[in-house]
Amino acid sequence: MLLSSLDSFVGIAKNKAKLKLLKIAVAAAEDETTLSALKLLVAHKIAEPILVGCRARIISLSDNIGFDICRYEIIDEPNKVEACKKAVSLVRNGHADVLTRGSIGTPEYLRPILNRETGLKKEKIVSQAAFVQIDSYHKVFAYTDSGINIAPDVNEKAQMIQQCVEVFHSLGVSEPKVAVIAATEGVKTAMPSTIDAALLTQMNRRGSIHGCIVDGPLSIDLAFSKESVMHKGIVTDVGGDVDIVLLPDINAANVFYKTTTFLGGAKAASFIIGTVAPVDFPSRSDSVETKFYAMVCALAQCNIAEA
Repeated sequence: MLLSSLDSFVGIAKNKAKLKLLKIAVAAAEDETTLSALKLLVAHKIAEPILVGCRARIISLSDNIGFDICRYEIIDEPNKVEACKKAVSLVRNGHADVLTRGSIGTPEYLRPILNRETGLKKEKIVSQAAFVQIDSYHKVFAYTDSGINIAPDVNEKAQMIQQCVEVFHSLGVSEPKVAVIAATEGVKTAMPSTIDAALLTQMNRRGSIHGCIVDGPLSIDLAFSKESVMHKGIVTDVGGDVDIVLLPDINAANVFYKTTTFLGGAKAASFIIGTVAPVDFPSRSDSVETKFYAMVCALAQCNIAEA
């Protein structure tokens, strides 16, 4: 399956919504852009929101944008930290399928998600990833991790790859291609990221990382350009057709994300993986369109069995 644009996720999510009424819990829902994105979500008949936050403010903002929320559940909780805890609980207990955030900061949003006793953490490592659509590339790709893991070691990188691969499997992509990025395609002892990349490639060949094709180290140009691959004479099954980009650390990933979106005009939809249910991870400053796509991408990942 080819994910040609972020609109591909709209179709996937709509098909899943036909099997089950999807619900999205919104932490601190008193945010106009978030409510506007939810209005689009409802218009597409993809999901219904459960709005957790200051009831009066939620109603006022919804009225401002012409969003009729009278038939949706509102849990009145003016305290944003408590609102987030309640939204997390809704997902943990199966009352909602996906979590997203409104007007709450990143640390306050992540803390209840990562709580060992009451949160949504499923695996040893939780990572951030994002789907990216950019005009200069022929399909949607994902990258990781610009938001949670600062300097992952090789074993953590292996887990991050596997988590991202499983997301692609849930979307119908059976064998995603993974590029492990470094500044050069050569293995150099002075550059630990190249050594990690070579180890991850070998782990894939030996089956420790499965359900995908991993190659690295690859520079960014080799990952995305078949012309660069041909020009440099590199033999690779990944180069020029990458689905998942693993960046060396949070600095590289954050610069990559902001450069592609702010200078390259890319559209991105951020989410968290390694959790018991899909978790949307938008920036509070994101546009309505970006938040909508982040919600849809998370809903498209829901594991729903056909009757």
